[in-house]
Amino acid sequence: MITEGTYPYAIGGVSSWCDAVIGGLEDIGWEILPIVAGAKRRQQHFELPPNARLLRPIELWSHGPAPRGVPGRRAHPNASIPAQLLRGLLPWHGDLDALTAALVQCRRFPDDVRRAFRTRDCWQAYLSALQDILELDDEDSAPAPAYDAIEAARLYQLLYWIARTAAVPTPRCSLLHVTAAGWATIPALVHKALEGTPMLLTEHGVYVREAYLASVRDTSASRGERHMSTRIALGLTRAAYATADAIAPVTEANAQWERGLGADPEKIRVIPNGIHPVGEPLAPPNAARVIALGRIDPLKDVQTMLLVADEVARRMPQARFEYWGPPTPGEELYAHACERMRLRLGLGERFRFMGRTSDPHGVIRSGDLVLMTSISEAMPMALLEAMAQGRPAVATSVGGVPGVLHGCGIVTAPGDVHRLASAVTTLLRNPGLAAQLGRRGYERLHQSYTLERCAEAYGTLIDQLTCGAPA
Repeated sequence: MITEGTYPYAIGGVSSWCDAVIGGLEDIGWEILPIVAGAKRRQQHFELPPNARLLRPIELWSHGPAPRGVPGRRAHPNASIPAQLLRGLLPWHGDLDALTAALVQCRRFPDDVRRAFRTRDCWQAYLSALQDILELDDEDSAPAPAYDAIEAARLYQLLYWIARTAAVPTPRCSLLHVTAAGWATIPALVHKALEGTPMLLTEHGVYVREAYLASVRDTSASRGERHMSTRIALGLTRAAYATADAIAPVTEANAQWERGLGADPEKIRVIPNGIHPVGEPLAPPNAARVIALGRIDPLKDVQTMLLVADEVARRMPQARFEYWGPPTPGEELYAHACERMRLRLGLGERFRFMGRTSDPHGVIRSGDLVLMTSISEAMPMALLEAMAQGRPAVATSVGGVPGVLHGCGIVTAPGDVHRLASAVTTLLRNPGLAAQLGRRGYERLHQSYTLERCAEAYGTLIDQLTCGAPA
């Protein structure tokens, strides 16, 4: 299993899913290959199940040693590698064959990667390819912006790290399970090209959509930087879709994006998330306490949640909001901005950032409802955890949320502070309605979203892929 910025080093829904699926398929031996930011201090937040082994992470942006090749093998620096990577990733419709050939070359001759990127011939070939690509006229996309020297150099550096990621050797295995259609695709694509190993892709959030949202949020980025980040994301995503033998989105909402981005519909099999059911839910405390679970991240739109809390507090001064979860690594500035906003709104004890929790079910039991204000989700584990505890949820209509909460929660448009606040207030003031919705959610979880059902679906699919049966 190849992870990207998640399991086992980060708290969140994807990591919880990884841990649950691996533990739920205990008859399968798993090797976990994480891709991480090398400059960050890592702390392992999950103890791997007995049937899993952690491989050495692939570190991006690190000062660590580059992958090494076979001792004594003669170096053949290939000046075309950056240009080939560029042709595979940057155009609206990239050249998958050129991309695969370049990535395989990096794996076969890892010692050549740094040498190649440092040659004048390599740089000149890259600049020529970049100019050609930026001048392409594609009716499906807007014209590309001109890149200045700094943007061109940043893209060159990005391609170097893609090449280094491809150069890292991967152990023999029966199946490549990729958990994101981004950087995690790179080692899997190379491994499959060399060994013919089947590849399974699970998409939690749609990689391209989240890249678009990040680009819009980053107001300091230039047009070239935005073009660069979104096109590389698009190139990696389309390579993942084309290479995967099966694609298992966690919700039909993701499947619609995948088909729209060119994925073969015959490959797609939706497998919803699942969690271990618990016993009968305890009665809510009726303490006007609202619980939020998740990383502090722009995609969670915590600032909208603060505005919701402010409006609810004016209607119900006794209401209290607790946000459980750490900042996403790299989003510490956003977390500080949220804290400053909390102070500016004068929320005081009415809204508290609680930090990490190792007991999400206990946290949910301590509240009366769960609130989620995300602008991008797939199938949030926090909602399933709320259903397991018989607590209703108020959430935004993103990803698979409307389908999960249909009839057992309240769904509004993202960013609609007034409707979100009205929904929260309605449930806090009507405990009978809240209890009814919570009970429906509990029953739906047991019918459709148990870990047993999820693991069984993955077990069947993995068996088909590894035994040669049609997926």
